[in-house]
Amino acid sequence: MHCWNKLTLLLSAFLGLLAMPSAALAQDAAQSEASAFLVTPLSFLKELDLEFGTVIPGDTGGTVVMDSAGNVVTTGSVIHIEGTQQPARFAGFGAFRQTVLINVDANSYILTRNGGTETLLMDTLLIGSRPPIIINTNPRRFRIGNPAGFFFFTIAGRLQVPAGTIPGTYEGEFTVTLEYE
Repeated sequence: MHCWNKLTLLLSAFLGLLAMPSAALAQDAAQSEASAFLVTPLSFLKELDLEFGTVIPGDTGGTVVMDSAGNVVTTGSVIHIEGTQQPARFAGFGAFRQTVLINVDANSYILTRNGGTETLLMDTLLIGSRPPIIINTNPRRFRIGNPAGFFFFTIAGRLQVPAGTIPGTYEGEFTVTLEYE
């Protein structure tokens, strides 16, 4: 009988170990993305898209105005959800004190709702210079101030949001032209 008790105890202990979850067998995976922006001499590229973020039109509508640092103010009954916005960001590479001309292809742009025909108007684009200035189809002249020749600039603007705007994601494009002199 004594031998039977030992066998029962060992068998119970073994079965108990099998029933317990094992941390060593647990697996989990996560993915991440990696990217690099390569800028060659006398070139420039877009790093980030202009995102006005999440907006609630309100009863009377109004505007969302983003400055070149990404700060947002609204007019009318428009409500903006903070933390969901960013200005477009561009990077370039020229020579120290080299002059560049920057302009956009239009003075206003239409953003169209994905899956629909409804539109919003974006205008009054602002380039992140010191002081910030409105950028339009007339080229603006800037001088590269970084001794290494690298430079960055942002573009933001104003979004007009009428009352009764249909919910959805509104998208449009604008083209930035940069000419090295």
